[in-house]
Amino acid sequence: MKLRAKRNADGSQVADCWMTDAGYTVAVCRLPETRYTVTRPGGREPSFYLATRDEVVAIIKADMQASEVTHADA
Repeated sequence: MKLRAKRNADGSQVADCWMTDAGYTVAVCRLPETRYTVTRPGGREPSFYLATRDEVVAIIKADMQASEVTHADA
């Protein structure tokens, strides 16, 4: 799964934040332990909080399949 840096409206890169080609946003959330948040396409709030990058990829793939979001890179 390919991730690209997320950018603000002015084109500047958002630190520790990426987007998939299918529109999912992945960000590092620094709680007592590092967590990755995943926000669904079009969402405003995170849908998932995960401990590892492998879990991020797995949940996005499962969510895409469950919601019938398809993309060639997934």
